[in-house]
Amino acid sequence: MGLLASFLPGLNAAGAKAAATVILSRIPPEEPKLQAQHDALAAAFAEAGVKTVSVQSIYDIQSDDADVLTLRAVAGDLVFMGWHFPRAIKWVLARHDLEVNGSTRKLHCLDVRELKPPDAVQKIKDILAGTASAEIKPPQDAQGIGQKPPAPGQPGYLTVQQRGALGEMELAPPANAEFSPRWYPVIDYDKCTNCMDCMDFCLFGVYGVDHAGTLRTVQQDQCRQDCPACSRVCPVGAIIFPKYPTNQTIAGADGDGDRGNIKLDLSKIFGKPKARHQAALERDRELIKAGRRPASAEKIDKLAEEFEKQDI
Repeated sequence: MGLLASFLPGLNAAGAKAAATVILSRIPPEEPKLQAQHDALAAAFAEAGVKTVSVQSIYDIQSDDADVLTLRAVAGDLVFMGWHFPRAIKWVLARHDLEVNGSTRKLHCLDVRELKPPDAVQKIKDILAGTASAEIKPPQDAQGIGQKPPAPGQPGYLTVQQRGALGEMELAPPANAEFSPRWYPVIDYDKCTNCMDCMDFCLFGVYGVDHAGTLRTVQQDQCRQDCPACSRVCPVGAIIFPKYPTNQTIAGADGDGDRGNIKLDLSKIFGKPKARHQAALERDRELIKAGRRPASAEKIDKLAEEFEKQDI
């Protein structure tokens, strides 16, 4: 039963339904100001007798790190408390092949950045009791390629462990990666239609496709720090940068807000550029920083003409 149980989500070694596991992520390494909040939460859960498992910031680790392997070994429902918007947490976890849309178990995601410890404890207790939920369900009008994974017993169904074993491994990070915070896009497959516009737009080689032809971030550490250009270009808002500080929609907040906001109020003086123009400027600025030449004006004009034909 031990080997079989490892491929049966939600069951423990004895074959009984496993209790939900509560995860409290450690803070992103570049945000020490959150440490006091983390410590207060940990103390509140300990005092309330609620067991939590500690893992490092999920956005900042590699897919084959020990904490990811630990999470893949967890049976039963998963309650994950992190330091990003819940939608961003959901798709970072999916990126690590941990869970997508409750196909094998319930996944609850909570942003605890401004959640008071007593409120967090009560929320977790309610979730464990089955009287509350923090699941991030696909929108009712979801048109993405990943909103309906095969159910158990259907062709193509994979358990959490099987998806993890078959998942595309991340490329090795650059040698100096530890000297700067991680920065890469996360794809919301509830929205992503596999149009490949982001892959055509990005000149850093961040995007690629897997063996099934599905868009993925394959060279995530080639992404330029603080550049969210591809998120603005995406026609359906499927690209999330969880650490983007100046636009909550790009960072994964709920709703379909304006992804074209510019950082400065100069728009009041000069007028606000269209999102695709701003995205091109952001990308080219980062290309120049990287010592590469930006795309020619002809390419930008051609891309603009193509986007004029689309309803963005």
